[in-house]
Amino acid sequence: MQEEQAKDYWQQQLEPAGIAWGGFFCDTSAQGSQLFADRKQGGEVFALAETGDHVVVWQLDRAFRSAADGAVVIQALAARGVRFHSLELPSEAADSLDGGIAVVMRAVGEIGRSFASERTLRTITDRRERGLPVGGQAPVGWKIIGLRARETKSKKSTREYSIDDRERRLAEAIHAMRQAGTSIERIAVWLMTQREYPNKRRFDNYKAVEWAIAAKELGFPLQTDSKQLVREWRATKKRSIADTSR
Repeated sequence: MQEEQAKDYWQQQLEPAGIAWGGFFCDTSAQGSQLFADRKQGGEVFALAETGDHVVVWQLDRAFRSAADGAVVIQALAARGVRFHSLELPSEAADSLDGGIAVVMRAVGEIGRSFASERTLRTITDRRERGLPVGGQAPVGWKIIGLRARETKSKKSTREYSIDDRERRLAEAIHAMRQAGTSIERIAVWLMTQREYPNKRRFDNYKAVEWAIAAKELGFPLQTDSKQLVREWRATKKRSIADTSR
């Protein structure tokens, strides 16, 4: 797929300008920690590229170990008169054919953004898998304790979820009222003025009341997406009704 896309790019952007296809180089066993020039195929491309050649990569974070690695390679190629292209930078073709330095600077900037985005996604995925906070909102019945990465000396987040007993008592009271037949609207009105269950987070609207009830019935899961939690809760209610009807 990468080879096909690279060839499509060459046919559309470079072949019309008289640039011949020079082959496809792929490091199938390279590790992400290896620099571009230290990889078998990457090193060959780097060594063979001459003035007037064009190097096309599929994705910046696949070709380079880091933004610094990309900057070194792209600038070294540019110094030799080699034009650099990335399928992530489709607007660069005309500039690169003219040999403008602007494309080099845009490519280096894009590499930095690409790697920053990739690191962020990895961090978010890892924290979610470990049941740690990734946003500002805690699930119902939970609170976030600790510091954000930017607030610590090590630049590493210490935030984690902790049970919020006060909020759980409020959610249980809301659930009990609903079980007793009180409408969600009336519960929301009661929440606007009640002082029996002091809580930082307000649940004085229809959606918030449903969210609290859903969290209570599902056992206060670590689910920060309130809409998804309510959908899951409604699905369990439908299954229960179906089972009863049988």
